[in-house]
Amino acid sequence: MNADLSLLLQEDPGDRLKFERDHQFMQEVVFTELKNLNTGFDSPLIFHFSPSDFATVIDRCVHLNVQIMGIEVFEVIASSADFLEVEISPDDGYEWARRLVQAYMGKPNITFSATFKVPDALHI
Repeated sequence: MNADLSLLLQEDPGDRLKFERDHQFMQEVVFTELKNLNTGFDSPLIFHFSPSDFATVIDRCVHLNVQIMGIEVFEVIASSADFLEVEISPDDGYEWARRLVQAYMGKPNITFSATFKVPDALHI
């Protein structure tokens, strides 16, 4: 988690609560039954997925209307991760994310992480 986000979450309890609810929703609904490949090379709050699992994440986001804000791509070898690229959502669609995943499909040691915008309506 970057320092700016950490400070924001410490200062505003409402933002902190929303962050925690969004994270729990993503973990329990969107990421369920997928393998988190983050073995400690990143914050424990950040999930990393293989290209095929991230394609499933995209499909679930489409179904739930969860917006993908940005995606980071890493190459992980042993317990070290090398940052390869970041792509920020150019619009509200998902095709940009699908194209990015397709570009890395079949390549070894690739992980994807992302930031998401969970609609408030999904929190009960």
